[in-house]
Amino acid sequence: MKRKTTLCRGKKAEKAQGGKIWLRPARLGDYAFALTLYLEGAEKHLSKIGQWNRPRILLKFRQGYKLAPASIICVGEKPIGWIQVAHFVDHMHLRQLHLIREFRGQGIGTRLIKELLQCADALGKPVTLDVMHGNPARLLYLRLGFRQKSQNAATRQMIWRLPRG
Repeated sequence: MKRKTTLCRGKKAEKAQGGKIWLRPARLGDYAFALTLYLEGAEKHLSKIGQWNRPRILLKFRQGYKLAPASIICVGEKPIGWIQVAHFVDHMHLRQLHLIREFRGQGIGTRLIKELLQCADALGKPVTLDVMHGNPARLLYLRLGFRQKSQNAATRQMIWRLPRG
């Protein structure tokens, strides 16, 4: 039996898009898959700005990759990406969202982020994230209502605040 997970704690997971795309909890055997996707994106974007340092990036990944908040994005039984969301008392933080190349640009990331924002709205919490300079996902985040709050040499820190009503 498949154990499904969700981006929102306490919310029962549902199959999306006719049951084709779903999340499952990350397992120990998913580490290499997650690392490969992470390094692919990090090298591409950090090399453009002169910040690529493989040993430093590997250490950062080892320190930041946690099974509990990570989910594997699947189509059928095939893993196509992973997402990691941290839940804090006063906010949620989208730590990672990676898709394999052939599944990018199909609205999967948009749907997952919208689900996260709905959850955050229901909980009354803002959502934060960091995006590497040069990453085109920044435009998606802006379109979904995130705003830049600060930046450093490698990333922009962004926040989505609850709609005021």
